[in-house]
Amino acid sequence: MPPAIRTQRANLMIGLYLARGRFGATLDDILQVRLGYTPGGRFPREQYEKLFRNAQRAGREAFRKRTPGYFTFNAMPFGNRYIYKATWYVWINPQSGQPQTVPLLAGDLASMVRTRSRDVDTRESTTRSVRTADNINEQRQAIQGQDWSALQDLQARMIEDGSLGEILSGFHGLQYAEIQKIIPVLPNRPMRFQFQRDAQNIQQLSRRLRQAQDSLGRQLTSWVMLQTGVPNNAPQLALQQAQQRLANL
Repeated sequence: MPPAIRTQRANLMIGLYLARGRFGATLDDILQVRLGYTPGGRFPREQYEKLFRNAQRAGREAFRKRTPGYFTFNAMPFGNRYIYKATWYVWINPQSGQPQTVPLLAGDLASMVRTRSRDVDTRESTTRSVRTADNINEQRQAIQGQDWSALQDLQARMIEDGSLGEILSGFHGLQYAEIQKIIPVLPNRPMRFQFQRDAQNIQQLSRRLRQAQDSLGRQLTSWVMLQTGVPNNAPQLALQQAQQRLANL
């Protein structure tokens, strides 16, 4: 089910405003200039902020599903405040008739990348810690019930989902790392076990995998750019398409 028309219009108005500006805009600017908020006016600020968040959420969901007609915009630190920039628009390529994501000319996004990376790292760490605790509980239940098949499946999963690395690194007071990276740096190793040799082999295979991925990435980049058929002026054409869509709503 598509978002409400009011949400769609808000997404387009905000996206066009941000995409046509050079440096982005603060939330206050967006609320007042594009969404019509007046401090001390009839309607509370919370109502306009809710509309903004709904429009932002609609853009993110459209980007994920490749639904044409929506902007993606996100915040980035700028001094002691945050500014918003539009980063993508999903348009219909007039040549192919297919929906495509078009990157917008958003300028320097390094601080946005750092902020989002920290957010992702925090969410991944939290999810992994909760998952590990749940796996430990399942492991105890499997042992109590003598369900060895379930225990074997769980142990295999704990290697894949990072749980075993979380337990082992935490037990030794080390910062989390994947199991194959933790094992070689464990303290107090009077002898070398087979699993340590296996971990070293995994590291070597991982390096070879990264090298193969780098080679593949270089080849695919050239191929994809040729196949997508996105014209050089796609951002400008996308904004025109967005303006027409807004006028038609």
